[in-house]
Amino acid sequence: MISIGDSSQNRTSFLVVGTDTGVGKTVFTGLLAKYMITRGLLTCLVKPFCSGGKRDIYFLQSVNEESDQNKINYWYCDKPISPAAWELRTGKLIDSDNMIIRLTRETERKDCDILLVEGVGGLLAPITLRHTVASLGQELGSSIIIIAQNRVGVINHVLLTVEAALSRGLSVSSIILMGQEEPDSSADDNAELIRIHMPNISNFKGVYEFPWLEEEADNPKLISTNVEKTKEVLGKIFDNVISSSLVKDLNH
Repeated sequence: MISIGDSSQNRTSFLVVGTDTGVGKTVFTGLLAKYMITRGLLTCLVKPFCSGGKRDIYFLQSVNEESDQNKINYWYCDKPISPAAWELRTGKLIDSDNMIIRLTRETERKDCDILLVEGVGGLLAPITLRHTVASLGQELGSSIIIIAQNRVGVINHVLLTVEAALSRGLSVSSIILMGQEEPDSSADDNAELIRIHMPNISNFKGVYEFPWLEEEADNPKLISTNVEKTKEVLGKIFDNVISSSLVKDLNH
């Protein structure tokens, strides 16, 4: 069991971002969180913004058996629209400052060793008229986990996202390539080519390939089954990315 208990006032936080929308952020975030819970970490899980249906919220609620949706999700709209576009169309403003305060408080909870925050789309996607996913990461001081589909074109998408993160002073901890149902010919080499072309940055813990999990990967009933299916790669991410960040915090 790994637990940092009361040894740090502010817990480690990771912001999970995509190179695009629909790349598998929710599934990865949920399964990683469930794995961390099974390894003894007190894990807080938040998807601040969601729209167009509550399937993702229900999935993440099931991970840590959280009954209150408002603790997982801070802003929701029935229509499939980004919060920034909602502000633009309605002329109303989302209280993003309050959301950041709420997220910061999550990192200060005594019953939270680590905070996982799922972003919206890509790193530069606007989440309000004043904030992007990147600026959210800056406010929280979170390390970035980049999620991308393992297919042709992913190398460019990943490296652009890394460059954008670094230029904004963000720390990139890892890259996760999500397997596809019918992988194209690039899938065998993408991870290694990204490793070769990655800039030399501190605290980067590697590129990981995540297996394809069928269309029902976000079915709450299959969470434990899918954690078992992916436990090898989840174990590597836990040991190399998560555990090392906790050790680093303890040493400071």
